[in-house]
Amino acid sequence: MTMYDFLFINPWPWWLGGALIGLFVPLFYLTANLPLGVSTGYGNLCKIVVRNTKLEALNAKPYKKIFTWRVFFIIGIFMGAAIAKVLSGDYTLITEMGRFNSTVTGSFTLSMLWFFTGGVLLGFGARIAGGCPSAHTIHGIPCLAPSGFLATAGFFAGGLLVVNLIYRILF
Repeated sequence: MTMYDFLFINPWPWWLGGALIGLFVPLFYLTANLPLGVSTGYGNLCKIVVRNTKLEALNAKPYKKIFTWRVFFIIGIFMGAAIAKVLSGDYTLITEMGRFNSTVTGSFTLSMLWFFTGGVLLGFGARIAGGCPSAHTIHGIPCLAPSGFLATAGFFAGGLLVVNLIYRILF
């Protein structure tokens, strides 16, 4: 296998991706003195779309400046995925979601509505929790913050409970 194949074609081993993220987050915090997260950038993107909103959450201090580094970070996530897809030589749009498609049958529109609803609920929960679960975990644990460990345990426990309840009620 070539280095190109390893970096851009084949999926990275889970442990390597996790280790790189785990090393990058505290390094970013030490050098830029900023936590790495997405939910504030998502709020900035929402503020770009609905600039004159009366929603208190989007008029808070983190959203006064709209085009912050976090907006470009989110754009970079999507651009990185698109570039990796093009470099792999595969230009097809994947709509198959594995077990989800085998469990939730219906139209593509219904699936998108399902994911949109989940995204709204995730965003709402992220605002209540003061950040998204991934930021509490990805930033909190490598920085050895007790709140990161506690929040992660709570997110996992809550996620397991809700998924099991939804699965038992709907399926």
